[in-house]
Amino acid sequence: MPAYEIVNMFADHVYAGSALGVVPRAGDLDTAGMQALAREINHTETAFVLPPTGTGADYRVRVFTPEAESPFGGHSSVGTAVTLARLGLIPAGRVVQECGPKLLPLDVSAEAGKITAKDPLASEKLDAGVLLGAVGLPASVAFKAGGAFPAACGFGPAFHFLPVRADAVAAAKPDFDRMAAADLADVLVFSWDPATRTAHGRLFAPGYGMPEDPACSSAALGLGVWLVEAGWLPEGDFTLRQGHEQGRPSTLYGSVQVADGRPVSASVSGAVLPAGTGELADPDREKGS
Repeated sequence: MPAYEIVNMFADHVYAGSALGVVPRAGDLDTAGMQALAREINHTETAFVLPPTGTGADYRVRVFTPEAESPFGGHSSVGTAVTLARLGLIPAGRVVQECGPKLLPLDVSAEAGKITAKDPLASEKLDAGVLLGAVGLPASVAFKAGGAFPAACGFGPAFHFLPVRADAVAAAKPDFDRMAAADLADVLVFSWDPATRTAHGRLFAPGYGMPEDPACSSAALGLGVWLVEAGWLPEGDFTLRQGHEQGRPSTLYGSVQVADGRPVSASVSGAVLPAGTGELADPDREKGS
């Protein structure tokens, strides 16, 4: 019977942050079996850990939503690596995760992990009116001071960033039909406190099967790029707080590195808390019974 773990990524306390399913030993499962287990666990993502394919990685993962396989595995990488370190299946320290064609370096312990990405995509300025309409906010709340502008930034895929006044974040109400019509897989609505270098954000990501995500490392990496390019952060550390409006508060600690005035890499770290464990019936055995 396949054993699984439930963990809370970037959580301020247990049952907070972003919940993830992890199947630490998934070598006996085929694609249909992984999809069946991901549907049964029914979290946003479930990571299935497999032996590496000889590419220099410490392990390989396949990541499934309840509906389909995800080709990236970035969102779940920290939670998976920390879980494996806690279970003693990989050593603490620097590890390399394989997911599809990508090799992702991570630094992990049994309690927390850090993901690092290099070479951000070229950023693209966006129409503020389109993003504001997609999340049900009026033009008056858009933050227009300094170099603020809505933009798509990230390390692949790019996320869509909308800076607003602090009192507008909680008021956002996404219109998923409008987001789909505008080809917006996601929108991160956020405010910024320069004194503490802290963003308060909400990520609406229906394009990734997440109406609202309480903690997303991939979006936090992209936020580091946005902050530098907007002139709000010269380089160095920042914090992203998410999930408050969902009752699942999270804290993501970011850092962005700059060369010749441009962001070249970013990292995000945070806690991963165990929330539960169990076993599920083998889907192949049940199918044949």
